[in-house]
Amino acid sequence: MRPELNGQRKYLFTAALLFIAVVIAYANALPGVFQFDDFNVIVNNPSVHSWSAWWLDLQHGIRPLLKLSYTFDWTLGSGVAGFHLTNVLIHLCNTWLVWALTRHFAARHTALQSQPALPLLAALLFAVHPVHTEAVSYICGRSSALMTLFYLSGLLFYIAGRARDSRLYLHLLTPLCMLLALGVKETAVTFPAALVLWEIYGGGSIRSALRKQWSSWLLLLAGAIFFLLHAGYSAEMAASAGLNSLTGNLVTQTLAFAYLLRQWFFPLWLNVDPDLRVVHDFSGLMPQVTVLLAVIVLMLLTWHRRPWLSFALAWVLLQLLPLYLLLPRLDVANDRQLYLVNWPLAFAVIAELSLWLKPKNFKVSVALLLVVLVSLTVLRNQDFRSEISLWQATAQHSPNKARVQNNLGYAYMQAGRTEEARAAFMSALQLDPNYYQARYNLLRLDEDIGGKAATGSQP
Repeated sequence: MRPELNGQRKYLFTAALLFIAVVIAYANALPGVFQFDDFNVIVNNPSVHSWSAWWLDLQHGIRPLLKLSYTFDWTLGSGVAGFHLTNVLIHLCNTWLVWALTRHFAARHTALQSQPALPLLAALLFAVHPVHTEAVSYICGRSSALMTLFYLSGLLFYIAGRARDSRLYLHLLTPLCMLLALGVKETAVTFPAALVLWEIYGGGSIRSALRKQWSSWLLLLAGAIFFLLHAGYSAEMAASAGLNSLTGNLVTQTLAFAYLLRQWFFPLWLNVDPDLRVVHDFSGLMPQVTVLLAVIVLMLLTWHRRPWLSFALAWVLLQLLPLYLLLPRLDVANDRQLYLVNWPLAFAVIAELSLWLKPKNFKVSVALLLVVLVSLTVLRNQDFRSEISLWQATAQHSPNKARVQNNLGYAYMQAGRTEEARAAFMSALQLDPNYYQARYNLLRLDEDIGGKAATGSQP
């Protein structure tokens, strides 16, 4: 058999296997409903209901390419199932990108070249990891997945440009992908730093990297100026900057960092609204500080002997820390932050298992791991089948958060389950007597009940 024909069959086999994995993991997400922010961002947002409205919003709105994708689904007329299908297709594309990027990384390190299945296994782990459900099964989670699509595409173009010494790839296609990623979500500003990481862990230097990456850094500067001058973005940044001090941001992100790592390694408490507080000092956070320091130390210790592990940890630090030190989040952390973080971690875990275990034990361990993860993903998708099921699941993990109880009560109220709604609103007010949304919803509930009673008493 000709080598090129054999290579094509391998590509087709890989593509088919990744497709099957994504379908198995997310087929039961397709019947899901609009949830929470979906109503404000999509259902009740006329700017994404027509192409002319999207164009008018382009002048003053934010995240234009994300809204463009919503407009495409809305005007297609396929309903909520169409939105879910788009999310799944984006995830499938990202899974292929993870496979391609992992192949390039593994090819640069002789210790991994004896394991040709590593890229496929890393991509499969990415495909079925349950921590991705918030970015795939929750429609508004698309911001993370779509941004990652352009982000990883840009990295792949950069790699191709370095191999071909192509200015087209390095200075047009790579920054173009960065621009598209920024049009989806502002956190793509880390992209030029990610290019530097790739270069350093491939044996290059920062100086040589910058010579090949100047166009992406120039775009970063232009993007920063644009964000500062744009009324919508500057208002968001001003509000974010006023949330905490720089020290407080570091403390809060240390808490978030430890929480998110736990979510990735032990995805048993997936939660769309975790009960994490904004903090101002390190009191009581010694375990979280220890986790952060351990990651930094391990990254440095494995720099030369296990560069795939060091690269994964450096990537995690880049995506979860620096940006939020300057622009903190009011919602300290959510699972979809891990979407972009995942691919080097998946690769590092598979690589370490291949080196520590005997071949037979390695195959069995990875197979069991994938079965467990896909099972957890399918189960988690069940929580997105209705607003009630999602907020019931959230309340189990965040029982002491007023917003969660209020959202659960609102879901009950929309379903006509008035007594359960009242109990949830009362729980929210017990947790936070000043939570006005719960008080307002409770008044609405009483008015609706009173109105129905009055209507029912008329002849």
